[in-house]
Amino acid sequence: MSKFEGGQAMNPRLKSSKKWTAFPKEYSDQIQTVFKENFAQYLDGADLIVEGRIYPEEVTLRVGYLEKGRLTQANFEVSMNYSSEQQDTVQRIHNCIDAAASMMLEYLETDGEVDFPYVWKEIPFQGKKLFMQFNTENSSLEAEANRLLGLEEGTLLTEEEDAEDALARAEISEEYSPPRDDETYKSEDEEDEEETTEEDRGPRMFSGKGKKKKDDLH
Repeated sequence: MSKFEGGQAMNPRLKSSKKWTAFPKEYSDQIQTVFKENFAQYLDGADLIVEGRIYPEEVTLRVGYLEKGRLTQANFEVSMNYSSEQQDTVQRIHNCIDAAASMMLEYLETDGEVDFPYVWKEIPFQGKKLFMQFNTENSSLEAEANRLLGLEEGTLLTEEEDAEDALARAEISEEYSPPRDDETYKSEDEEDEEETTEEDRGPRMFSGKGKKKKDDLH
């Protein structure tokens, strides 16, 4: 079951980012499912919280990792600029998915001993420029606190049908979905040779021998 709910706080990077559209629940659930499949050996009952937003000039993604019985939630957040003229929203979302996966892998492999920035920091990743940050806010507790204080962000969150329209405009469809496990994958050498032309086809973390490949995030 997805733990994603609207109204969770995820601050955008750009000051101009005010109004936003959430990823449809179905798409967030799909991302969450593939994370669960790829990180199954680490989860041991932990919850994964996925939140994605499309702003006028940037896309943001949060993947939260909440261990069973704990209140502290590790959040891996990524932001990238996109261009409506170039219609590259889907590709930038894929880059964000891969970057969040790399952060999560490093966090899990080091038992949380990481040196991620707590404010947006620019990093090179897969030949692109993106921004990452880390925090330990519990999404459910924060959303409940905001609700009690009357600080919900509902005025900015569009309706579900509008979210579907936004992702349709961003050309998200089955064609762009993460590869399935039963697909045929290329070797790492073949992937490296085609890196320039292939990098926008889908999140690399979900493919063959490159599964959960960790890029340098420092």
